[in-house]
Amino acid sequence: MIKCPNCRSFEIIKKGKRKTKLGFRQLYYCKNCRKGFAESKLLYKTYGPKVVVNAINYYNLGNTLEESAKLTNKRFKVKISKSSVSQWLKEFKSICTYYKFRKKIIKGVNREILFSKTFNHNGLAYNFKYHLPKLEILCHADSFKLLAKYLKNLKSGCPEFFNDIENRCSQITIDLKIKKEDKYNNACKLADLALKTCSNNSERHSAVENFMLINDSSTIACEVPVWFWEKNLNIGINGHIDILQIRFNKIFILDFKPEACK
Repeated sequence: MIKCPNCRSFEIIKKGKRKTKLGFRQLYYCKNCRKGFAESKLLYKTYGPKVVVNAINYYNLGNTLEESAKLTNKRFKVKISKSSVSQWLKEFKSICTYYKFRKKIIKGVNREILFSKTFNHNGLAYNFKYHLPKLEILCHADSFKLLAKYLKNLKSGCPEFFNDIENRCSQITIDLKIKKEDKYNNACKLADLALKTCSNNSERHSAVENFMLINDSSTIACEVPVWFWEKNLNIGINGHIDILQIRFNKIFILDFKPEACK
């Protein structure tokens, strides 16, 4: 949500746009303090968040600094240098922790980094992805080898009965005792940066998932199909895990909620 930089109020309305050399910036008006301000997604940056984030993505997908700059320039019609990419990597090093693994991984475009497959389930498209190098590094222990095998086996698809399951995990209420926290942790910081690249709400889900999958040191997969099926009763439940992580030798399941800040 947009917040007034002057009085911190959420009573904000759009008030036109301002043209800049890189496009347009949204202007806002605060009904509480009656002051206007311009959109500022990344402070003190010449280039917008899409340029910065995609440059970081290109680098962590195995490209050199120079290659990352060229790919970014070609995509966004800008003129950034490899030193710009290097500076952004240093600036966001505290949250983009993939650098811990990058040196261990074979460099170059011929190294497979991400596996991607789109599933059409219940009339909706889900872009399942996993990060192969992180899978190899984080799932080497015996306790996680079955998890790695499960994810890799999804290359061949889900079982035939998957789409026949009417009950979805997200629609079933289960009484569980879970520990909740409102800590602004690293996942929140990654999500916050990724969300700054979004022009509309439909981009938000995939932007967060992709950025975390490429740039953190714990996310191994996203949009993972899961199910429980009782063949004798011909009944079950199914769903998709938004973000799957391994941290502190434990499996973490993250569910992205756009309005969770409220």
